[in-house]
Amino acid sequence: MEQSRLINFLDTGKGVYIEGTDFGYDNSSTTLYQRFGCSYAGDGNPSTTGNVQYVDGQSGSFADAMSYNYPYQQLVDNYVDFLGSTGGTLFFRSQDNLGRAVNYNGPTNGQRAIHSAVVFGALQNGTDTKLALMDIYMNYLTEILGVEEFKSEYIDNVTVAPNPASHNVKIRFGVAQPGNVKITVYNIAGQKVRQLADRVMTHGVQTLSWDRCDDTGRELSSGSYIIEIQTPTERINKTLVLVK
Repeated sequence: MEQSRLINFLDTGKGVYIEGTDFGYDNSSTTLYQRFGCSYAGDGNPSTTGNVQYVDGQSGSFADAMSYNYPYQQLVDNYVDFLGSTGGTLFFRSQDNLGRAVNYNGPTNGQRAIHSAVVFGALQNGTDTKLALMDIYMNYLTEILGVEEFKSEYIDNVTVAPNPASHNVKIRFGVAQPGNVKITVYNIAGQKVRQLADRVMTHGVQTLSWDRCDDTGRELSSGSYIIEIQTPTERINKTLVLVK
């Protein structure tokens, strides 16, 4: 799943979350990057110099008054991009008042996108917890989607639980008529990480359990993933957040 598909997600009202200390450095000239309402303002310093000691939620944003410490001068603090706004809302700034995360509703309020240069899994719980922040992220990313993205001739009542998930994930759905069903997990960069199913499924309720590992058996890191359920005529996409 390449950048064009992530752009299609945004165009069709699906939420997209991308994090990465160097996402702007590597992608600021791409069409996808422009869809996050931010500008790449700089590459930051090596971790030996340090970048982010903490991030503060900005007044009027969905992270208003929230604050999280960050592993200063550690590996995850290496060359952390800082961001400007080109229509989006900078909701986290670091101790030096540099933008580190932005959300964007699109030019006509028809999309939901978050880009964070700081890594969610590295934020440190304090008065505010990462779970509380993840609830905010998930509510924002899914608020224009509804329960189902569309009606399918083959698949209905899709649930992915728990979400966020710290252990095994159960994917449950109804099959309205027999047909081949392919279930694939992608990371936020659009790369396939796990093929869960590719077979003919019969009428009735189907349940699959996923151990949050990739195709090589390696447990995936915290972050957002997309579960794509593909039938002969349609695709259904669900966003899943994995946490430690």
